[in-house]
Amino acid sequence: MEKRSALQKAVLISVAAMAVAFAILTFVFHRLEGVKFEEGFLRVSAQADDPAATVYAGKVQGERVKITVTDCPDEQRTEVVVQVGDRVRDECAVETGLPPIQADQLGPVEHIRITRNGQLLFEGGYTAEHDMGWYDLEGNWAPFSGLEATFRTSGENYWDSYKTSAGTILAFARGPERTARGSWMLYFTMLLFSGLLALDAAYPLALFRWQHMCDVKDPEPSDFYLEMQRAGWCIYPILLLIGYIIALRALP
Repeated sequence: MEKRSALQKAVLISVAAMAVAFAILTFVFHRLEGVKFEEGFLRVSAQADDPAATVYAGKVQGERVKITVTDCPDEQRTEVVVQVGDRVRDECAVETGLPPIQADQLGPVEHIRITRNGQLLFEGGYTAEHDMGWYDLEGNWAPFSGLEATFRTSGENYWDSYKTSAGTILAFARGPERTARGSWMLYFTMLLFSGLLALDAAYPLALFRWQHMCDVKDPEPSDFYLEMQRAGWCIYPILLLIGYIIALRALP
């Protein structure tokens, strides 16, 4: 049996510890549901002082984001307030209960009105049964009505030119799709790499001889090979840690 050095033991312990720790963290993160917002992740909670309100909060693109959604069923209206640090505060609303709109080749669709900071942002028809199912007041298909182009100059902060789009407002008013952080697929990919590193650290000479036994009789590694192998044992655990963190923070 090959005698293992302190470095080999440290590598084996660190690899095993990361595999167990990130398995637990990924499991925990998967139980904490949230929603995607601007390539970020917001947690979901309820307002203690208003049972009709739902709050989505988190840090996205370097700023604290809070989106408060309040249902007003008596007014057939849902209010959506988007706050991004001190940079953005959009007070939005989605009104329903309006007369249906006759959409081209589709028939009657829901009539909605979306406002932002007191100004009309969109009024027309909408159906979730079709991709980009937005229609103007005459029933003409208007697929890009839910989007809003944002142009940023070089070096400008992500949020400086941000405006909440009609699609985002409607998505939060209707209840966005829930998701969770953490990718099991990426985790198991990192686990595979961890296993390969553990084998290399546990049986360095055996793996070297197995690799070259068909080419050379009684192969022996050079001093340079051994030095590079030890350097890899110091570097690869750091790369694995970065990979595990990426897997933990990944969104579907």
